[in-house]
Amino acid sequence: MLVERTFYVTQESLSVWMLGENGLVETIVFPDDDAGLRRFDAYLGGVPELPSALLIDVIEEEFALDTIPRLGWRDRRALLERRCQNKFRRTPYRLSQVQGRNARNADELDVLHSAISNHELLDPWLQIILRHRTPLAGVYSVPLLAAGIFRRLGAGSRDVLCVSSHQGDKLRQVFLSGGRLRSARLTQAPSPDDADYPQFIVTEAVRSRRYLERLRLLDAMQVLEVRVVADEETAAKIDEIVAGDDAMEFSFVDPAETRVVPQSKSRVGADRFEEIYVAAVMRRRAKLSYARAGEDRYWTMRRMRRALIGGTAALAAACSVAAAVLVSDAWFLHGRVVEIQSQLTQLSETFRRENERFNPIQADSHEMKLAVDTGDFILDNRVPVPWAMNQLGTVLGAYPDVNLRELRWRIEVPVSSRPPPRRGERPMPVPVHTVDTVSAVVMAEFAAFDGDMRRAFSRIDALARDLEEKTDFSHAMVVEYPFNNSPNASISGEISRNTPVDVARFRLRLSYRVPGSTAAAGEGVDDTV
Repeated sequence: MLVERTFYVTQESLSVWMLGENGLVETIVFPDDDAGLRRFDAYLGGVPELPSALLIDVIEEEFALDTIPRLGWRDRRALLERRCQNKFRRTPYRLSQVQGRNARNADELDVLHSAISNHELLDPWLQIILRHRTPLAGVYSVPLLAAGIFRRLGAGSRDVLCVSSHQGDKLRQVFLSGGRLRSARLTQAPSPDDADYPQFIVTEAVRSRRYLERLRLLDAMQVLEVRVVADEETAAKIDEIVAGDDAMEFSFVDPAETRVVPQSKSRVGADRFEEIYVAAVMRRRAKLSYARAGEDRYWTMRRMRRALIGGTAALAAACSVAAAVLVSDAWFLHGRVVEIQSQLTQLSETFRRENERFNPIQADSHEMKLAVDTGDFILDNRVPVPWAMNQLGTVLGAYPDVNLRELRWRIEVPVSSRPPPRRGERPMPVPVHTVDTVSAVVMAEFAAFDGDMRRAFSRIDALARDLEEKTDFSHAMVVEYPFNNSPNASISGEISRNTPVDVARFRLRLSYRVPGSTAAAGEGVDDTV
């Protein structure tokens, strides 16, 4: 929130400055008397809500230099308030500013105390402003703003005395050391158009130098730089006057080359350099203000209200965006839920329809335990198909004429020696053994069989031996030849016209002893349920 109106206070009046199309404009002036106060009260009653600032340019502003030890923030603030109050007891418009380390002692800090000694110049105006609840940014002083302004106008870091004409008939002198304010004076002066004006500036500069030497702010042998705001004619006359003076070095700032406000068309007059300070107040809020008793409370309340409104609007916008995102996510999730519910309904109906086609499977505890153990073994050891095919592949590479047709698995458990319970006896817990052996029945055939049975039997036996010796199978046995040559077995193969002569099928049983089982370790494990 920028300042839109500035109240410029002097010993004689209060003037209202506002920013127009062509720059700063002094809209109205109220004299410092009862009639002026009544007019100001009526004026402010019509436009009380305009953000404003109070700028003071009076003679009754005093400065005092001091040093304090380096302390913590809280102790430093208490010490500054106490010392400033001791120096300026009769006015509430006082402040202290720390200006950095002391040049002579690094453990001390330089401090500048300042105050408006005649508070009666401000009290009547401030009472009217507070009564109308006008948002006042602060109570500012011209000397406290001078350091920043003259730094922008070319004043260096040396000791420099800045001189400018204010209010048409006053001369403002500000002494800066290292770019920091050290002292300031406001004196009555002739108009810049007066012929005695250049000599008056030189005379006042000499007086100011003597005053600074008495305060020990300036050495007697030091050359003082004096920077004067003056036009070319006045600057030329001053140069003639000080032509033989080696104690002071004069430089000049042409007011015609100084813009009051960026992008404005108005220019500063040689006799009204205070416009620069008014523009500085309206451009940004200064840090140093004499408002210490709540004079700026309505400005603070206005800023808090605007911040609250802006924060609420930003929060509402963020909530709207978040709500839109959540609504879109909810709409997307609703579509997914409807889709999942449709799939669930379809799957439930399919399960019900298919389940009605099968009778419930009846199984006792032993069968369930056996099924669970078999499944756990298969998951833990991953023996069946991948492992078996890998084992078979290591051998079948040497038998290119053998094709696998079928691979079936079954498990074997130790046979319980416990007799079955008699009729009328209470059933005993059934011992359930873990899986003992996993057996695989492999059906294969010779792809090109020439009818030589003896050679076929020999090839089948050699395949069984290789499977038992070269793989991890613990036992490999031929359970079916093209003709079973065992005298105790019936003939399992037959030759007919429907069977091709170039195909000879046989069957092998491969056994794998489960590690840790009774068959592998020679001891039983009894899990009773």
